[in-house]
Amino acid sequence: MDLEESRDLFWIASILYGTGLACGFAFVWKSSKKASALASLLLIIAGFVAHTKGLALRGELVKGCPLGNGMERIQFILWSLVLGYLIIRLLFRLNLLGSFSAGLACLGGMTSLAFPSLDTPYWEKEGYDGIFSNHWVELHASVAIFSYGIFGLLAIVSSMYLLQRKSLQTKRAGAVARLLPSIQQLETAGSRLLLIGSVFLTCSIVVGALDWSRAPDALSATKVGLTIGLWLAYCILWLLHFSKRLFGQKFAKVCIVLFFIAICSLGFVRSSPATVAESSLTPTNDAS
Repeated sequence: MDLEESRDLFWIASILYGTGLACGFAFVWKSSKKASALASLLLIIAGFVAHTKGLALRGELVKGCPLGNGMERIQFILWSLVLGYLIIRLLFRLNLLGSFSAGLACLGGMTSLAFPSLDTPYWEKEGYDGIFSNHWVELHASVAIFSYGIFGLLAIVSSMYLLQRKSLQTKRAGAVARLLPSIQQLETAGSRLLLIGSVFLTCSIVVGALDWSRAPDALSATKVGLTIGLWLAYCILWLLHFSKRLFGQKFAKVCIVLFFIAICSLGFVRSSPATVAESSLTPTNDAS
C-alpha cells in the first residue's frame, strides 16, 4: 500500500469503514458496549482521514475537485455521507447510524474501486489543463455531489426507520431493533436531513445557473433536465412532508428511491458534444 496513492488510500478507507461496521454491530451483542461503540467511532474517523487524504491527492492530480469519472464521484458522495454523519453526531446522537453509514461507505467504496472502467485516467489526455473550465462550475459540481451525500445519509436514516417500524409492527424486536433510535427520533432526523440536502442542492442549482446563462450550449439538455428534475423532486418531497401530507413509511420509501435515482442519474450526466469539440478537457463540467 502506497500512502501517497489515492486509490490505495480509498481501499484503506473502505477497509477501515468495514471494520468500523463490524465493531458497531459487536456493540449490539457484546457486553463491553461502550468499548465497541468507541472503537467503531475511532475506526470511522480513521477511515474518514484516509478518505480525505485520498481525495486531496486525486484533486492535486486532476487540478480540481475530483469529480471527473464514476469512481471519483462515488468516492466524493461517500466522503460527504461520512462527513454528514460525523457532524450530525455532534448535534444529536442516533444509535447505529455510524454503523449503517460505515457499511454503505465500505460497500460503495469497494464497488467503485473494483471496476477499473469507473476510474478512467482522463487527466492523461493530451492538452488536459484541469477538470473544470472555471471555479463556478467546480463549486456547482462539488456542492451538488455533497448534497447527494446528505441524501445518502437520509436514505440510511429512512432504512433504519423502516426496520424499526417493522419490528414494532411484528412485536419481534431483535437485538439490532432494540438499539435503534425511536420512530420519532428517526423521523425528526429525516426531516432535518431532507431540508439540509435540499438547501445544498438549491445552492448548487443557483451557482450552476450563473454559468449556464453565460454558456447555454455548454451543457446537454439531458444534464439540465436530470439536475432540475431531481431538485424539483426533493423540493416537492420536502413540501409534502412539511405539510404532513407525506410521512412515515411512504416518506421513508420515497427518500430511498430518490437517492437511488440520484446515484443512477450520475451515469447519464455528460457534457454536450459542442463543449467536447471546442475543448480537449473531456471531463470538464462532467459532474453535477
